[in-house]
Amino acid sequence: MIALADVEQELTLFVEGIAGEFLHIKPIEEFDSSRLNIAIEGNAQTQDTLFLPTAIDIELPSVYRVLALQQVAKREFGSFRFRLDIARQRIPELTEQPIPELAGRPSDRTLFYHHFSLPKVAADLFAGFESIRVNASMLRAYPGIRRHLDGYHSHQREQGFSADGRARYVLQKYQVGLPASTPQEEAVYTLAEALTRTDRDVYDSARATYEAYSLVAWGEDADELVKFEETSVEWATREARLEDWQEELNDLDSRLLAVEMLQSEQVDALRSENAGGSVREESIDIKSLVDQRDQLARRLDMERSAIRDALGDTNPAARSYRYDEWDYLAHRYRKRWCRLFEAAIEPGGDEDLDALKSVVQKWRYPVQQQLEQIKPLGYQRVRGQTDGDEIDIDAVIRARQDVKAGRPPDDRLYSRRQRIHRDVCAALLVDLSASTDDPIESPQTSATANPSGPVPNLRDPYDDDPYRWAAAPEPEAPKRRIIDVQRESVLVMAAALEQLGDSYGIYGFSGYGRECVEYFVAKDIRQALNTQTLKAIAAMQPKRSTRMGPAIRHTVRKLTDSGNALKVLLVISDGFPQDSDYGPERGDHEYGLQDTAKALREAHQKGIETFCVTVDSSGHDYLKRMCPDSRYMVIEEVEDLPSALSKVYTALTG
Repeated sequence: MIALADVEQELTLFVEGIAGEFLHIKPIEEFDSSRLNIAIEGNAQTQDTLFLPTAIDIELPSVYRVLALQQVAKREFGSFRFRLDIARQRIPELTEQPIPELAGRPSDRTLFYHHFSLPKVAADLFAGFESIRVNASMLRAYPGIRRHLDGYHSHQREQGFSADGRARYVLQKYQVGLPASTPQEEAVYTLAEALTRTDRDVYDSARATYEAYSLVAWGEDADELVKFEETSVEWATREARLEDWQEELNDLDSRLLAVEMLQSEQVDALRSENAGGSVREESIDIKSLVDQRDQLARRLDMERSAIRDALGDTNPAARSYRYDEWDYLAHRYRKRWCRLFEAAIEPGGDEDLDALKSVVQKWRYPVQQQLEQIKPLGYQRVRGQTDGDEIDIDAVIRARQDVKAGRPPDDRLYSRRQRIHRDVCAALLVDLSASTDDPIESPQTSATANPSGPVPNLRDPYDDDPYRWAAAPEPEAPKRRIIDVQRESVLVMAAALEQLGDSYGIYGFSGYGRECVEYFVAKDIRQALNTQTLKAIAAMQPKRSTRMGPAIRHTVRKLTDSGNALKVLLVISDGFPQDSDYGPERGDHEYGLQDTAKALREAHQKGIETFCVTVDSSGHDYLKRMCPDSRYMVIEEVEDLPSALSKVYTALTG
């Protein structure tokens, strides 16, 4: 038995090396089977995700490579580029039928299957033929996979196949090398063998499907075979179709621009020929072009929404990682329990950078002065020098011994204090949970204070509204939120660390549920601080829940990979860790506290200095159970956070 969790990390690197891009790998249970059927191969696929079996009852670790490479090969060799109009051109017999009318926006593959009386049979046939074609192309491109594929097929032969669903049964027999048992099967084998040639494409698989459909009695339960739902491959085909529609939309935009420019040039030319007279502008009918463009744009948006609804809204630029979670109730780790998605923050373009820059100007020098106190750590005494500020006593003793022994003495008798490069890396991890959107409570002013308004006449029985003639109150300024102070704090720290010369990264975290822990990169450790980084920090916004454990473990991974000698992790939060499924019962805070405490201890064991800062006034209640007393701080006034962070950093690195 081989578990996907045990090979997922290595498999992700393997797939990225073959595909040339990052693809998510998830267990098949995460596939939304309530909406989509599972593909007949036992795995599923979308444009950016490979779904594989959670475990395989085969003692061949390379089987996962075979299954993953088969799916990557479908992308590479055109399985998703199937278009019905081309298929109808390549198979003229299809044009004798009208294009099926189905509800919704089915994929071109689904429309192709419904040209047959039993769409499920056609789908199984097409999937089988296409798998044979893709496998042949894969073996030509990646011959090293052959022995692993042969081993997998050998295991399948030993397991045997059920004859239920003859379409699937016959083509699986061919794939694993079993002989044909009937003339009809031999005819199907001949069609399959032709697909192994180098010049075959996805439409040859469609032709083989058409020709094989009438050769074999595909099953007795026709009612069951008529049932058909789009599989993940069909949804991936719909995703690929979006690219074509986007190209059409771009082409229509270009044509519209060209027509508008041509119309403008013609009008200008006529005006120059009839200077001083009235000119009737030639009307070029672009209404149909505009309508066509708008209709395509609406169709594109609707299809994107449908795909997001069916497959989930995954950021295509995100990378996913698996992390363990500590179950304090069972006293063990839940292996690969949480999935974390890492993505760079994309600024929206409307960030108020001037406000942030003014904050930097206000706080930069006080913070920098405190950080400057740790700069002497950048010096060390270097011994064995020919000159210096101190005599090296040990070197003098050794020289005297050499003289007495009759050996020439070493003249490097001094030591001096030299400045060395600081080898420090810091990560600022910011809580972006929904609660950071809360306003900062300011001290309440006295209810009786009204220095600018009129004084009520308490003896006048008719003066029931003494403020009636007062001037209209000034509109309240927008209240500052916790997230505003957090953004300003990390930016001030960033400006000071730039001067100090330390490496650092700025990250945020949020998410909802163990399968969707969000990790946002405002500035990676090796990135420079520039305008784009400033915009990314300004774009940090409150999101959803607070699952700290995976975010801490991922940041520890980044710090460990940095290779710096001294590594520092600062967690900036406004409350305790909580999430929808952070523990066996919703609202059970103990589970999240224990997992976060475990993650912090793991960081300490890896040589990383950690510190937690919270603006939650009740933070003492839970932080003292998550961290040692010297490793956390509760800020009474949230405005003190920038200066507090600098004090913490000084303590950690000093």
